Amino acid sequence: MNERAKARISILLVTCMLLSGCAGDADIEEEPEEIPGCMDENAENYNPDATVSDRSCVYAEPEPEGPDVNLDSKSEFCDDVNPHHCMLPFPAPAFLVQDEATTTGYRLDIPGEAIPDSGSVESGEFHMLNRLDGYSPSTQIFTTFDVVPDITGLAGHNSIGESLSGDHETVLIDLATGEKLPHWVELDQRSQDDEPTFVYVRTVRGLNHDASYGVAYRNLVDSDGNAIEGSQAFVALRDGLSTDSEQIESQRNQYEGLFEALGEAGVERGELQAAWFFHTASTASTLQDMVAMRDDAEQRLGESGIGCNITEVIENYGEDNTTFRLLRGTVTTPQYMESDSPPSTMRRDSSGAPEFIEFREVVVTILIPQVLVDEGSTGLMTVLGHGFMGSGDGMVAGSGNSANMTGRVMIGTDWKGWSHDNDYDALTYSLINVEYFQHQQERHMQSIINNLAMIRTFTGVCSDIEWFHHEGSNLVDVSNVDYYGVSFGGLRGPALMAMVPEVDRGVLWVGGSSFTHQIERSTHYTSFDILFSEVIAYPSRNDRGLMIAAMQSLWDSTDAETFLPFHNEGLEGMVHPFEMLYITSMNDFQVSTLSCDRAVRTAGLGNLEASAWHPWGIEVDSGPLSGSGVAYFDGGFPAVPEGNLAGSLDYHGQAHGALGGLPAAYNMAFDYLESGLISDTCDGSCTFVGTW
Repeated sequence: MNERAKARISILLVTCMLLSGCAGDADIEEEPEEIPGCMDENAENYNPDATVSDRSCVYAEPEPEGPDVNLDSKSEFCDDVNPHHCMLPFPAPAFLVQDEATTTGYRLDIPGEAIPDSGSVESGEFHMLNRLDGYSPSTQIFTTFDVVPDITGLAGHNSIGESLSGDHETVLIDLATGEKLPHWVELDQRSQDDEPTFVYVRTVRGLNHDASYGVAYRNLVDSDGNAIEGSQAFVALRDGLSTDSEQIESQRNQYEGLFEALGEAGVERGELQAAWFFHTASTASTLQDMVAMRDDAEQRLGESGIGCNITEVIENYGEDNTTFRLLRGTVTTPQYMESDSPPSTMRRDSSGAPEFIEFREVVVTILIPQVLVDEGSTGLMTVLGHGFMGSGDGMVAGSGNSANMTGRVMIGTDWKGWSHDNDYDALTYSLINVEYFQHQQERHMQSIINNLAMIRTFTGVCSDIEWFHHEGSNLVDVSNVDYYGVSFGGLRGPALMAMVPEVDRGVLWVGGSSFTHQIERSTHYTSFDILFSEVIAYPSRNDRGLMIAAMQSLWDSTDAETFLPFHNEGLEGMVHPFEMLYITSMNDFQVSTLSCDRAVRTAGLGNLEASAWHPWGIEVDSGPLSGSGVAYFDGGFPAVPEGNLAGSLDYHGQAHGALGGLPAAYNMAFDYLESGLISDTCDGSCTFVGTW
């Protein structure tokens, strides 16, 4: 303090003592009154000449500390970790909110604002998605970077085991057990030049239901060998830097748990360029609609069904002496769809559960082979499942030769949702507004109920109708019913067998699982992508890819992969046990061989040693296999493209349809339906010379 200031303080003290009458207390020293702020050099208006009455000094408020990182891109509707798209990384943890009322403790909450708009309509939220308590166990997994990484040397679908090496650049981990899971890596072959490229981590089978997983990308480089940078937001999470995104900050604790789990698995935090976590839905959540409909329908149908109506009877159908009688008619069926004609919605109650509307008549076709009459015998009933956009009538009416050869009575109805019954037009609407895919899937679920009613009725109240008889004897043996599904019918077979207790064995002919993993590899996709990518639809490849991936959570309620883990023992009354034989054609351009590999791994099936293909992770057995298994046939057809591309339409149906006339294949199939054994009918090698 300077001398001038000291003098002024002394004068002030004497004046204070005189005015207060304290001069008589000479033995008491009083502290000088502190003038608030006036003598404080930290005050904004510091004044060393302030008087006692000057108490207007103002202190400067300390500047608040800002975040370490101000993100260039953030939104209240998106996952801010990846700035390239609102829904990346996929499956995005930001849309997984905690909910103590659910089985998993989570609930999906994807707002309509996060879902890409089409060129024709603004998107809203999906009611079927946001009822789920996690992501699909069959989910695709992918993200993007500012530059395309060089994935040379990373695990591919023919080198899956390399993904488990200690230094592999991608890691998929079960967060509960710390186990690293096998996978392969591929770049999006459909990427647009003006958009970042998806980098996929492809699972080799369905993930566990109600389970948490972590995904990590590390040490990736570009084509010049330069290290790839993580996104601004991810680097902030990785390096403990604060951000100006409430959404990012709300996930920080969960990311810290992820980094810790990855570290325990040998993945160093500083090496990470992208990482995230997600949780899969519980079985009960995935099947809530399907099981509710099935249980309600079973009560209404009873043990024997309600009734049938035969509308047409054709003797010697086809006039080739293979078919004794073809019957067309209807079966009375509980209905949960507002209309039979698509696009139509399912009626739901206030809780969102399916609601019964009324009984309606559903078409059905039955074929009785001539051999039963010729031999005076009876034939077991086989339910046929038709292919994509086909019909039950066409499938059954065209089965005369195989029915006559095997002595089986064939029965079928339409797989509504993707059948000839106006579903092509409905699918077209869905490509312009993906919300319509919900209605298509609701029709798929209704189709399971239609099949349940058909089977229960014709093994019950309509099992002894006059048209089943010849010369006083019933030609149809309903004591055991099995299933034979081709192509799309092969994809839907596990759902039917799991939901309908009367059917516990089936052949899944050129089928597979996980629809969204296979669809872009199918030539069927080619014709639809022409519209899907139009300006009126979704011209952005990344929008289309994300929508396809999100749709898996819709398809799960009837997708084979949902049911395959439980085929041996069933599950708590929700899923009935069943047995199956997959018969697959190599280099199939319609249903990829990779999708069959997924199905077989998910179900834990054995692979017949005579098979032309032995996928990674599947046990090989010389046979006969009892219960369930797979056999791959190879006719030397052109190789399918690498990656998520469809092959040339020139070979659209060659491999896919070649097995129908192959004795080794159909003998294996029908021998299995008869005995439950998968035998080598290939003389040691399931190869043949295909025509193409």
